[in-house]
Amino acid sequence: MKKKIFTTMAIATAVVASFGQSAISAAGFEASGDGTLSATIGQTAFMAVANENGSISQGVQQAYEITTETGIDVTEIQLSAYPNPTSDVLNLQINGEFGTVAYALYTNTSKRVAKGVVNGSETQIQMGAFKPGLYFLDVKADGKTVKRFKIIKN
Repeated sequence: MKKKIFTTMAIATAVVASFGQSAISAAGFEASGDGTLSATIGQTAFMAVANENGSISQGVQQAYEITTETGIDVTEIQLSAYPNPTSDVLNLQINGEFGTVAYALYTNTSKRVAKGVVNGSETQIQMGAFKPGLYFLDVKADGKTVKRFKIIKN
């Protein structure tokens, strides 16, 4: 008898669980334009759809890449930032002349943590005191953004 009750309860639980929610929603949003999009924060299910026009995937912690860059077309100035990733000192190297060149270092939450004016062809930016993570280095020439570097701090 006990075995029958246990089996019946197990089957009932499995049936009820199969019709349960696949996401416990804390928040979400909807957007529309040429198509529509709705998103849920805290969702646990994952699905991806793709066709010749692109792809979209749902799920938690989707990787993203920021590809939009702003700036002016400058051929007289060449910039490089190294080593990347860095653990202590980041070198900003500039070849060429283009008026006043300044830099600003931001966290991935857009908080500015360092700024300065570039003097000479190489400037050292001290990053030893910063937490490990992703940073953005904006370089401006005469007040206009010339280049944005993604910097990884170990």
